[in-house]
Amino acid sequence: MMRLLVTGGAGMLGRRVVQQWREAGGNVAALDNLSSGLAMPEEATLAVCGDVRDEELLANVLAAFRPEAILHLAAVHHIPTCENQRTHCLDVNVLGTERLLKAAEDADIRHVVIASSGAVYAWQEGPLSELTSPLAPVDNYALSKYCNEQQLQFWSSRGQRIGRAARIFNAVGHDDPNAHLIPEVLKQLRQSADGSIRLGNLAPRRDYLHADDIARGLIAMLHDPRKDTAFDAINLCTGTEHSVEQLVQQLGQIVGLEVNVEIDQARKRRVDRPSQLGNPSRALELLGWQARFQFDEALRRVVFPDSSQ
Repeated sequence: MMRLLVTGGAGMLGRRVVQQWREAGGNVAALDNLSSGLAMPEEATLAVCGDVRDEELLANVLAAFRPEAILHLAAVHHIPTCENQRTHCLDVNVLGTERLLKAAEDADIRHVVIASSGAVYAWQEGPLSELTSPLAPVDNYALSKYCNEQQLQFWSSRGQRIGRAARIFNAVGHDDPNAHLIPEVLKQLRQSADGSIRLGNLAPRRDYLHADDIARGLIAMLHDPRKDTAFDAINLCTGTEHSVEQLVQQLGQIVGLEVNVEIDQARKRRVDRPSQLGNPSRALELLGWQARFQFDEALRRVVFPDSSQ
């Protein structure tokens, strides 16, 4: 196992990678500013509280821990925040990534995996594939991830380096610190006496993937055996999609409530793609990875994280 540094190591995905890496016998450092509200993972060999934009801190961590690879997950993920605080989003997601890649270059680290997003693809119906589907980000978060891929590709081309971008589709987990759809639905259901909740768009379809599966996929990308491919972008997805309405009704069944959804015009996103379905075939072919948890089981694990029911 390589010595690994995980930025955003306390986040929903980062903490799972740290845990799985340690369970496999590897040493792993977690760097996080703890802005998500989640604690540092106890399994980390080294835990550092700090900002990925801090160049001096990055240099010191790399010199002290001497990782052989970096998994870069630190980012602003919340879409409304990325839209309302555009400069902050690009400062963290784009300039922070550039500082990290420069620090990796200075420390002679030649292996970096970053978290990108299925949102970098152009809007289209049907499965989105890495080699054939066009890229066209339409919101600030997707733009930042598109930039990250270009940054990593440029970094990988300058010397004998390996760069991988994980195009992650819609992540779900019980410890999601952002105000995404599932935490909001569950919050409203807990506060509702009769199962009534208020939402915006119900028709958009997404490819939902459990955070445990994503962590396994990120580790598989770190172990990608292809040394002759400097850069590649690979989907992490299930290959199935479900609408917001289907998701809400499934959550209702899991918690034992009949859900009544009221449309709230104020909650409707100004930009909301109708479909975001990934093609997982390259991840299986190249990495031997595929999702273990399909839609129903992924949602059940969100609601009941400590139970196999």
